[in-house]
Amino acid sequence: MSTTTQSRQDVIDELVEIQSQILELVEQARGLLRRNGLHGALMRAESYWIAHITTAVTNDHGYLGKSMVSLQDTIDEIEEGEDDDTAED
Repeated sequence: MSTTTQSRQDVIDELVEIQSQILELVEQARGLLRRNGLHGALMRAESYWIAHITTAVTNDHGYLGKSMVSLQDTIDEIEEGEDDDTAED
């Protein structure tokens, strides 16, 4: 089986695009609940899964907590060249 690897910048660019898509979908879900008057469901979603997804994906949010390692942390790690295969050895 042949494996093709991408450049670090290609990986970063793709992860940034995925991050953007995830955040857009969270906003779509939030809007769907709001537009349909599902305020109780929206409040619960904001308190649980919207907060969890948002903090797992980005460090730029208004929530008090944060993820131990967010997608943004992973992007930053790759950009800074901190990821190497010897860390597991």
